[in-house]
Amino acid sequence: MTFKLRFVLSSLALASLAAAQLPIIPGNLLVSRVGDGSAALSSAATARFLDEYTPAGVFVQTIALPTSAVLPQRALTMSGSATSEGYISQSADGNYFVLVGYDAAPGTASVVGTSSASVARVIGRVDLLGNVDTSTGLGDAYSSNNIRSACTVDGSSFWTGGTASASNGPGVRYVAALGDSTSLQVSSTLTNTRVVNLFNGQLYTSAQSGAFLGVSTVGTGLPTTSGQTISSVVSLTGNDSYDYFFADAQTLYVADSRNNASGGIQKWTESGGIWTLAFTLQPAVNTGCRGISGYTEAGVTTLFATTSATATNVVSVVDAGPGSLFTTVVASISNTAFRDVQFVRSPSQVIFSGTDCANTVGIPTQTTVGGYPVAGNSNFGIQGNNCVPNNLVVFALQFAGPLPGGFAPFGVDAPPCALAYLIPDALVYLNADPTGSFLAPIPVPNNNSLAGAILTTQIASADPALAGSYLYPFGTSLAMTLVIGN
Repeated sequence: MTFKLRFVLSSLALASLAAAQLPIIPGNLLVSRVGDGSAALSSAATARFLDEYTPAGVFVQTIALPTSAVLPQRALTMSGSATSEGYISQSADGNYFVLVGYDAAPGTASVVGTSSASVARVIGRVDLLGNVDTSTGLGDAYSSNNIRSACTVDGSSFWTGGTASASNGPGVRYVAALGDSTSLQVSSTLTNTRVVNLFNGQLYTSAQSGAFLGVSTVGTGLPTTSGQTISSVVSLTGNDSYDYFFADAQTLYVADSRNNASGGIQKWTESGGIWTLAFTLQPAVNTGCRGISGYTEAGVTTLFATTSATATNVVSVVDAGPGSLFTTVVASISNTAFRDVQFVRSPSQVIFSGTDCANTVGIPTQTTVGGYPVAGNSNFGIQGNNCVPNNLVVFALQFAGPLPGGFAPFGVDAPPCALAYLIPDALVYLNADPTGSFLAPIPVPNNNSLAGAILTTQIASADPALAGSYLYPFGTSLAMTLVIGN
């Protein structure tokens, strides 16, 4: 009777997860769950879900990943008992979530040991509206082994991590396009990798193999070719590192799954190129963590993690130093496991509008460089091109959207090219280089509250060749509006 009562209560708790699908809300949490509560977890293929909660633990909705293939879409299940699987990441631009699994029906025995030629390793992409795409199924990777994680810049190509057999190369691989069935081995330095992710335009992986006991860089930047070197960033003998979160370029939190006095969340800080373990936060006595995410607000970092004890919980902690207290956000549910948690960041956007005006060398243009305009991206900037070489460029910035229909003369006085599209809050006077280009660094402060802030820019390139013919001897670019993500 007790067992039946527990099963009924568990079923009722999960029944609410069938609520109508809603858009995924920035500022909430996405929790990676394996199992529907109806049976104990095993090595067989098991249904997978993304559960959305508020940071206070209020349930919002569930997105169920497909359990059968309707090509080109594939099933996306995972091993119920493989604790190294189940990670999710959010794209660098903030518009997609990425997760991996197997094109296998629930109940497929020992799914990790299947051949990838017959059971494809699947990359799933979920957008902020909850739309799921599982058309990317790899037949050449992680055969007879785990696929564990994937990451992406903008949802169009991917990097994956997992364990590779000798027949199909190392664990970090590159997939060139959504819907592909093949991949490229990126590096032969390390074959057993865990969580791949991106930060400030660099690819990273965690591992627990040989000299790589922690977090490492993979090549330089965002490698798409083979022969890359994997280099350790943080390493601690005896740890058991899985997921990680960069609060900024000098602060890294690493989830250590050891359920002893040393496990939990390691905080690493960098100074002079040297990373040092500051302290370890532990959610409970002898309890480690596997998944981790977070955000920084006014210099204070809030973390969310999944615990690695038998009963997995979603927990949170505000880093106030050693001894910071954890709060349970979502308690474990019988016959399920929480494998990862992702704080949902606000997406960034780059929008062009208005009308541009040519100078004598072409139409001035502006593009973003150094990644996306997201909080904490110290590498972000704007590059101007097609300006008159070695001549004045006026770079205008407005902390709002563009003005409908234009505002004032700024370019050559010949319709339709005669208007600026902003009232500048700031004007920066630059000189174009000999190629007609310039670079304006705009590092974005590491502040979560910047999400949704708007900056519009426009450039005007002075052209002495137009001085005798036009009242306003400038060529102008389109207005570029940046919506800041976090």
